[in-house]
Amino acid sequence: RALVHGKAVGALFRASNAQINTSSLAELTEERVRARLAPAPVPAPRPATPTSPAPPVTPPVSAPTASPLIAPVAINTAPPQPAVHQQPAPEVVSPIRTGSPRSASTPRTERQLEIEAAERRVREEMERQKRAEIAKRQRETQEREAREQELYAQKQALELERQRKEEADRVAREAMKKQLIEMERLRGAGLSGFITIQQAGSPFWKRRFYVMRGQTLAFYRDENDRAPISDMRLGSRVVHIADASLDVLIPNSFRVDLLNGETHYFFSDTNRDKEMAIAGFMKCNESA
Repeated sequence: RALVHGKAVGALFRASNAQINTSSLAELTEERVRARLAPAPVPAPRPATPTSPAPPVTPPVSAPTASPLIAPVAINTAPPQPAVHQQPAPEVVSPIRTGSPRSASTPRTERQLEIEAAERRVREEMERQKRAEIAKRQRETQEREAREQELYAQKQALELERQRKEEADRVAREAMKKQLIEMERLRGAGLSGFITIQQAGSPFWKRRFYVMRGQTLAFYRDENDRAPISDMRLGSRVVHIADASLDVLIPNSFRVDLLNGETHYFFSDTNRDKEMAIAGFMKCNESA
């Protein structure tokens, strides 16, 4: 493109243009540019060669005739004057120019047509690139808006799913509490079953058989033990109960935060046992 533009500019300065090839900017000096743009030397006019004076011209003398009627002719006997020779006018030589401006009537040459065609192609390419850039920006804007709409729709779907799950959990827990109340009324005993616990401050998991009566959670080694090995009083001490599958990476797990700052982790054998245990914790906390 630079070569095409350079030729186009050179066409406008036909009398003063030159192409200089160099491999370093240090070589592109003002003296070198002026030397390349200097016009060709004009030859000096040749001096006129002086000519030798012509010999004096002797006027012809008429021969006398016998006719008495012809008057005598006066003969100029003065010495002849030398002929004055004029110097020829010096030849005017016009300076040689490297190019001549194109007149309106001069037809365009093939080179000029090539330059105009190259300039037209450059303009068309610039217009094409401009249109492509505008189309690209529009496409990027549309893609960004589409991504934003998709993300918004995904957030809305996740929020609806979370609300639906929370509502389903609430309904299930309410049903569990009602079932526990009915079981206690019919059997006269509390909730019981196997559960694995990691007590606050301990890195170990221990599988225990628990029995939940009133506001107390008692732990046994197995279902045949008569005396509990430990117990936990829950009356109004439970602050928060939440799923702990992401915390301990164990399915059917949950955590219980107490008022004194302790946090105990539990996991059951099945999801139903987990829901029953959570419902028992909530019921013990509410009955206090």
